[in-house]
Amino acid sequence: MIQESLPWNLSHNRYAILGVPRSGSQLTESLVNYSLSKKFSDVVSLQEIFTAQAALFNTITLRDGRLYFEDAAKISLSEVPAKNRERLDLISQAGQEQALTCRVFLDDRMASKSFREGLQYLKDNGFHFIYVNRSFEHKIISGMFAKKSFIFNREKNTMMLHIDIEELKSFIMARYLLEEQNRRVMDQLISYDVVDYDSLTTMAETLSDSEKELAFGIFKEKQLPLDPYEQIINAEEVREVFTTFYPKLVSLAGQLL
Repeated sequence: MIQESLPWNLSHNRYAILGVPRSGSQLTESLVNYSLSKKFSDVVSLQEIFTAQAALFNTITLRDGRLYFEDAAKISLSEVPAKNRERLDLISQAGQEQALTCRVFLDDRMASKSFREGLQYLKDNGFHFIYVNRSFEHKIISGMFAKKSFIFNREKNTMMLHIDIEELKSFIMARYLLEEQNRRVMDQLISYDVVDYDSLTTMAETLSDSEKELAFGIFKEKQLPLDPYEQIINAEEVREVFTTFYPKLVSLAGQLL
C-alpha cells in the first residue's frame, strides 16, 4: 500500500515497478527498496530484470536459498540469452521470504521475455506490482533530452535543446501505442497499485538528510526543471505538437486498440 509519507508500510516483500523509460521507475524502485529495508534485511534490487543485456552487468548467484550479486563475468553476446534464462531460473529458486524489487518497462523490444510472459513470471514468483504514472508529455520530453545528451541519471541536465518536430512526432506515436497496448495487457493479467511520479520527491522532502541519502540514492535532484520547456529552444513548436498532434493520436488510437 502506497501512503503519503515515507517510508511506505508495504504489505508484501516483493515488488515489480512498471513504467516506461523516463517515467520515474528507477526512482520508485529506490523508494520501495528503501521502505522494504525498514522491515527486511538484505533487500535485493534486480533492476531491469528482463532487459536483454542484464547478464552483462552483474551475475546472480544462489546460496542457501538467497540471491546475491557478483561482478559480471566476461561473456560474449552470443551467451547473453542463455545467461538471462539462467538468471530467471535462479530467481525462481530463491526462498519466497527474500525481499526483492525490480523494474519492468512497458516495452517488449530487446527483452528476454514478452511483456505478458514477464508479468506472468513475476506474478508466479510472488511479486506485487506498482505502476508509475507520469505526464505523457513530460515523459516524452525527458526522453528526448536523455537521448540527445546521453544523461540518464546522477547529474543535472542543463543542455538547451532544439527538438526536431518530425522526430518528436515519431517518438510520440511509437511510445504511446506501445504503452497503451501493454497497459491493456496489465489490466487483463494483474492488479497493481499506482504511484504518481510528481508526488515522489515531495514525499521525500519530509525525511531527514540521512534518510534522504538512503531513500534517494543517486537521485539528488530532478534532472530537468519542473517546467522542462525552459530548456527547449523551440518551445512553442513543441507545445503545439502536444496541443494538436497528440490529442489526434489519442483519438485515433482509441479506435485501433
